Amino acid sequence: MRKFLLLLRMENTEEENNFYIKAITQYGGEVLLVRDTDTKDELITVLEQVEGILLPGGNDVGKWDYFFIDYAVSHHLKLFGICQGMQSMALWKSNRSLVSLDNDFHHQMEGYVHSVELEDSKFKEILGTHSICVNSYHYQTVENSSFFKIVGKSSDGLIEVVENSDHIFQIGVQWHPERMLEYDLCSRKLFSYFVSC
Repeated sequence: MRKFLLLLRMENTEEENNFYIKAITQYGGEVLLVRDTDTKDELITVLEQVEGILLPGGNDVGKWDYFFIDYAVSHHLKLFGICQGMQSMALWKSNRSLVSLDNDFHHQMEGYVHSVELEDSKFKEILGTHSICVNSYHYQTVENSSFFKIVGKSSDGLIEVVENSDHIFQIGVQWHPERMLEYDLCSRKLFSYFVSC
């Protein structure tokens, strides 16, 4: 069984973590859990067993975010950044910081909130469409991306998707596809590909 690391952020609830766990296990993956209080040696022990890393949403760039991104890129692991995880990917290898949003449009609770327009990319190939509708739970954003290419934006110009086009799956998305699996085909395609590719 393919194994994937999931970072349990201190601020996330058990319910929030379970969305990520179920999204991986329902496509045949096994989840190995680490915490942001773990030591580097403990993290490396788990990293040596997995073929992919899921960086989940959270409140801010976490203690180990950049370490996990470094490791994934240098060891050619799959990497899936969601919400804060995507923001960490965009900020990696830069001196930029998160930027607060001045409205609540991108911080709504359920269902489809806005569309995302996609550029030609691996992400677009996976989903097979040029535009998707997504939920939205974030109150901060990033203004640019350093290493990872920007391949999707919202209608109001916010960065929504970044990827390493040279890797089979190193992708970050600003929304929460793990919460959309019951009603959204694109979210199912995304997790299926992450686990099985």
